[in-house]
Amino acid sequence: MDVTGRIVRAVLLSLVAAGLTVLVLPSAANARAASTQPGTLRLQTVPPLRGVVVKVDGQVARSDAKGRIQVRVRNFVDLDKRLIVPETEISADRKVVFDRFRGDVDAGVRGKVVELGVRTSRLVSWSFIDRFGKAVPPDRVTAMRLRSNTGEIHDLSGPDVARPRWVAESRTQQGPQGLVSKQLYYVVDSAMVDGTSVVNRAGQKFVPWEQQAWVVQLLFFRVSFTATDMFFTRQVGDGIELTRADGDVQRLPFGRDGTALVPDLPRGTYTITVFGGGVSFGRPVSISKDQVVTLTVISVADLALVTLAVLVVAVGLVLLGRPHLLTRLRRTGTARNRARPRPKHRRRLPTRRAGARPRQVRAEEDRPLAGARGGVMLLLLVAALAGTLLPSGAARADVGHRQDGPTPAAAPVPVLAYYYIWFNPTSWNRAKIDYPLLGRYSSDDVEIMRRHVRMAKSAGINGFLVSWKHTPQLDERLTKLVEVAREENFRLGIVYQGLDFSRTPLAFDTVRTDLSFFATRYATDPVFDIFGRPLVVWTGSDRFTAEQIKATVGSVRGKLLVLGNAKSLEDIESSQGVLDGQAYYWSSVDPVAGASGPKLAEMSRAVHQRGGLWIAPVTPGFDARLVGGKREVPRREGDTLRASFAAARLSQPDAIGVISWNEFSENTHIEPSERFGAADINVLADLLGVRVDVDVPVDSSEPGDGAHWGLNAWGALLATGAAVVLLPLGVVFQRRRSPARTRRDRPSGTGPVDGVVGR
Repeated sequence: MDVTGRIVRAVLLSLVAAGLTVLVLPSAANARAASTQPGTLRLQTVPPLRGVVVKVDGQVARSDAKGRIQVRVRNFVDLDKRLIVPETEISADRKVVFDRFRGDVDAGVRGKVVELGVRTSRLVSWSFIDRFGKAVPPDRVTAMRLRSNTGEIHDLSGPDVARPRWVAESRTQQGPQGLVSKQLYYVVDSAMVDGTSVVNRAGQKFVPWEQQAWVVQLLFFRVSFTATDMFFTRQVGDGIELTRADGDVQRLPFGRDGTALVPDLPRGTYTITVFGGGVSFGRPVSISKDQVVTLTVISVADLALVTLAVLVVAVGLVLLGRPHLLTRLRRTGTARNRARPRPKHRRRLPTRRAGARPRQVRAEEDRPLAGARGGVMLLLLVAALAGTLLPSGAARADVGHRQDGPTPAAAPVPVLAYYYIWFNPTSWNRAKIDYPLLGRYSSDDVEIMRRHVRMAKSAGINGFLVSWKHTPQLDERLTKLVEVAREENFRLGIVYQGLDFSRTPLAFDTVRTDLSFFATRYATDPVFDIFGRPLVVWTGSDRFTAEQIKATVGSVRGKLLVLGNAKSLEDIESSQGVLDGQAYYWSSVDPVAGASGPKLAEMSRAVHQRGGLWIAPVTPGFDARLVGGKREVPRREGDTLRASFAAARLSQPDAIGVISWNEFSENTHIEPSERFGAADINVLADLLGVRVDVDVPVDSSEPGDGAHWGLNAWGALLATGAAVVLLPLGVVFQRRRSPARTRRDRPSGTGPVDGVVGR
């Protein structure tokens, strides 16, 4: 039975094998037969591009708009050896070249779509602008280096800097799902002007796939040069010689104001020498921002002063060390007096009493006194010299002390100034044309906060609207400012920064969380009691609908007064009462033109009709061109501020918002500064009926320069040191050289003195 079973199984296996052979062999034969037969090859370009060319068996085909290609072939045997993808310019600014296939092209015999990967190149061009957006002629740039993220480098020089160039745009790579195209990007490593690179390495990025006309920004700065006398701090010289990094020397004469202005000086290090007016040594100056460079010149007056000082010291040493020379000078003067005609009636000289010392001895005893008198005179001369060398004024910024007088008139509505606490020491290196008189401070400095508060109070300002959002650094700074305001009886409000650096609104959850944090921490703090509840102005609220605003701030409106920053009547109407009012931050308007008054009045009526608070903007001027602005509103020596204040008051505001206390990037600040001094804070104080005593520094040169003070202090120390050294030397020499004093100190009876005593 077992034998029979084995026979049956063997027969069955033979039958199955035979069946499989019957099925498979025809299929393989059919496949081999199909490979030798004509057919249609289907391709898909990666990336999908129109116009990619393939050539095979005398046939030419191009891809359609989706990158699909169909081409007839006589067979599929060794097709990869016959298929050609030539380099093709598919448009005026794009080329493609074959990169790779995915899999075997012969597989197309089964109707499968074969992926065709191509690399692309793009014709790009570029132009140059400065920091203000002004075009820079390409011939100013002598060389430039471009580098791709794959390491490809383009070194351009001469005419090539201005010519369009083909650069690699994309390449393909194998991915899990097939071929993928990867876009390339380029950075500018250097752009050479006058021998120095005027770009930050890899600071500007360009993607050829997205942008073919590149705009490269070059770092040119506005620099003013002036020269002063070493000791007397007056302007001297005829101009400067500026030696560039490439060795080129340029002579720039001083204008009538004693300065030489270069509006577009490339970033770099230069050697500056003053010509005319005295002796000047080359000084290396690194230019990386808009600045004023003050150079020092040793003038003829300085040389004469130094020579006089040396002579005074030399003569003083000689006279103090040799008293007999003083005696000779005195006798010479006496002889000259005797030679003059004498009056007929002379006073009779007293007769020497018996036992009195001879005149000769008295003269010798008087020598120490004469030496002391000479030393005192020399000390006075040196002190006068030190006074000449000292600076003409101390650079103080004690601002904001109210004068004694009648109590200032109270403003009918609160006056609030927009205040910024984001300053770090490095903040002043970017987009600034003016700097505070208090120095380039950090907003962490409590003493700076205190001085700001006191200055603002003295000018009639009731509080600050503090720019804030919930970050560890700004939270800490706000805490410090709250303590200062509490000690100084000053009020605060908040401007919640609901936009990021690129002016994109923050997420609703972020705004809701930040405002809840603020309400929990400060809702009952008296420092924020301006209108009964803490005031918060939400920057960016105009980007949202009424429903979105209500969902975001609805939970805190019972604790806070949340105002929007509507810029038009439409924005006010769209909020539909879901906010507690509006504070219009309008700093770029020119109120002198007269267009601001009617608009503010209309917005005020619209806000008040809905029962809201209206904070009207007041600004002294505007210039944000260094941060992307397009216009400038001049200050007009306070007239702009006066016109803006008048327009704001006519809108019947619930508060006046002064833009700003310290926004130095847009140059709306009223904080006393190097460029404008205390002019605008004084104008505001006058408008509010307040008298302010502002002591503006005489020398408002750039903080940290210290050239004038260092040189003058050196001269003062030199003169003072000479006085300190010379006076003791005079005493020592006098003790050594005075024979009268030496002999007078001897005991009596030790011997005759010049044969007179003991006669």
